[in-house]
Amino acid sequence: MKIIHTADWHLGRIINGKSLLEDQAYILEQFIREMEQQHPDVIVIAGDLYDTSYPNKEAILLLEHTIKRLNLEMGIAIIMISGNHDSKERLQYGATWFERSNLYIRTHLDNINEAITIGDVDFYTLPFATINETQQFFNDERLETHQQCLSKSLSYINKALDKEKLNILIGHLTVQGGLRSDSERPLTIGTVESVEAESFKQFDRVLLGHLHHPFSIQSDYISYSGSLLQYSFSETKQPKGYKCIEIESGEIIKEKFIPMQPLRKLEVVNGDYEAAIQEKIDIESKENYLHFKLKHMSHVSDPMMHLKQIYPNTLALTNQTFDFETPLHERNEEIQKMNDEEIISHFYEYITDESLSETQNSKLNSILNDMLQGGSEK
Repeated sequence: MKIIHTADWHLGRIINGKSLLEDQAYILEQFIREMEQQHPDVIVIAGDLYDTSYPNKEAILLLEHTIKRLNLEMGIAIIMISGNHDSKERLQYGATWFERSNLYIRTHLDNINEAITIGDVDFYTLPFATINETQQFFNDERLETHQQCLSKSLSYINKALDKEKLNILIGHLTVQGGLRSDSERPLTIGTVESVEAESFKQFDRVLLGHLHHPFSIQSDYISYSGSLLQYSFSETKQPKGYKCIEIESGEIIKEKFIPMQPLRKLEVVNGDYEAAIQEKIDIESKENYLHFKLKHMSHVSDPMMHLKQIYPNTLALTNQTFDFETPLHERNEEIQKMNDEEIISHFYEYITDESLSETQNSKLNSILNDMLQGGSEK
């Protein structure tokens, strides 16, 4: 059996006002073509198919188109669960009759102890649930942390496990020690959301969503697929793709990460403003989504507008004129050696990359003299 593990599609995502729908349609088309080559028995999508509880029409149509191609046209079984970004009701609409084509959608705790059997493997689903939802399901107000809720849920599932079969859990959560990025919304505000890896020992494999790095944790049996695309500038160094798991004779023989190439990447560009405008800056592609971190641009009016004329997909701009990497005590020692005129002159040159003119120097000396003398008498 071959299992494809993916998650965190975040369809409808917007970064700094820019919709990524075109990029998402591109990567999903690539994913469909890969599945035509892979011929998997089942695709697992471990939550956060949408980016918001109320996705726009285009995002909904993109998901429907993708699932139709994979499930109906190619005949691949699909198991999907809801993540913390998804609307349970919206995602689960029509789930009952979709099972006729081996499309299994799980969004509630009601059937977490019911296995989805495909071939010789039993899949159990644990869609994202808040602490309050878990309290209500088990009628237990003593559940106050994500770890307590997970332990209660897994204990409930464990009673139904057939230990003679291969058991795989699909979930959407944070395992302790997992690498996080800026684009991952906290599961719950004000509580510790991570859970212990030891909690999952009864399963042969745990396939997770939520963390966007495909190698978020080091484990022999727990894995994140990571997201298909970069969704924040903190993810620019992360590989993106999906996992492929192969099973023979009731045992998992290998898991492989398969990278995918996006239409555009997110790229952070450091340098000087003038070099960027003159296109003399080190950049991978002008078409990428760019976050510029530039020096010497404080004197420029509307630098973002000028950058976008050359780099149309510029999404962010940070002024790095002030370099805080130099230790504070070193700067203080340098400043203490200067007189007032030198301090102001150096500051002006650092900000504008230009020296004070004779007229400006003359005016500066006049102002400083006036201040030292207590001001001119009127």
